[in-house]
Amino acid sequence: MAHSESTRPTLSIIRKGARVLGISIAAEREAPVLAGAVHLHGAAQRLDHIADDDEAPPESDGR
Repeated sequence: MAHSESTRPTLSIIRKGARVLGISIAAEREAPVLAGAVHLHGAAQRLDHIADDDEAPPESDGR
């Protein structure tokens, strides 16, 4: 299941991944599972941005 790191999770993507792992998601649990996946996706993107900022060379102050 190769998806871009910036691809926001969808129920379709989650269902496909769950199916591959042999997991079934009850219909009444789909909304909370999707909300959790979206939350984790956003957190991972924020951490990536922090890591990118930490790895960037220091900006010159023009001196």
